[in-house]
Amino acid sequence: MQVWLNGRLVNAQDAKISVFDRGFLFGDGVYEVVRFFGGAPVGMDLHIARLGRSLALTRIEGFDPTQLQSISTALIEKNGWPNASIYLQVSRGAAPTRTHMPPKGLVPTVFACASECGGIEDLETPTTAACAVVQDERWHRCEIKTTALLGNVLPMLAVAPSGSEEAILVRGGFVSEGTTSNVFAVVRGQLVTPPVDTTPEILNGVMRTRLLEACVHAGIPCSVRPICEEDLRGASEIILTASRRMFSAVTSLDGHSVGCGMIGPIATRANAALIQRLRRECGLATLVASPSAPILAS
Repeated sequence: MQVWLNGRLVNAQDAKISVFDRGFLFGDGVYEVVRFFGGAPVGMDLHIARLGRSLALTRIEGFDPTQLQSISTALIEKNGWPNASIYLQVSRGAAPTRTHMPPKGLVPTVFACASECGGIEDLETPTTAACAVVQDERWHRCEIKTTALLGNVLPMLAVAPSGSEEAILVRGGFVSEGTTSNVFAVVRGQLVTPPVDTTPEILNGVMRTRLLEACVHAGIPCSVRPICEEDLRGASEIILTASRRMFSAVTSLDGHSVGCGMIGPIATRANAALIQRLRRECGLATLVASPSAPILAS
């Protein structure tokens, strides 16, 4: 497998970084994950914008986020995987020794790799997930897509013995996000997702954005507003979105069935609308026209 490291493609076994790299020692870096179907990316402009914001907020200099597109394309073509997930991370770079305060003039370390995935046709039926609710004890800068993910890993480890694969995080009585995903819930018949500009902020997921767009186009009523824990637990359906998992229907929460314990009707419609949206974006099909509905904010 070919990976990208500091400006060139190399064999994965030949890719090496310094033991003093701040990404390795401190988790001092940011990343993006971009999904490709048929050789075309999903939401590349959104990923580039978010990477640029993460770099600015962390004051990591020396990497142009627009390079994400050319690096991703190079990996797709070199490895021969038109359906893939691209992971790219930018660390602050390697200093001469370990020190908390980064010295000036560091050159960022840029690493990227591809993972082969199924085609878009494999997503026609949503995957299902078992989840558990965990208090959100992470830091308050979750809008930064940082490589320092221990705060996300620990809740996943905590819920794994119960058979849950994802933790839905709750802070101050309200849903923030999943450990690797954004969260939607069907509350009193309407699809709802938390706002990203809360205090503290949550990650503005690209697949979250695409699903909201798809629901509007398909005439599925959706709303952006806070979701309290009580409403989450009483939801008739729960959905997770992320660039890697794409779309999952949650059928179990804390060991109890969500709704009928199967993929619900709104999840079925929303997933179909999302797949149509992605097919059009990736040039794989023409989206069939359908009535639109507004996104409500409150």
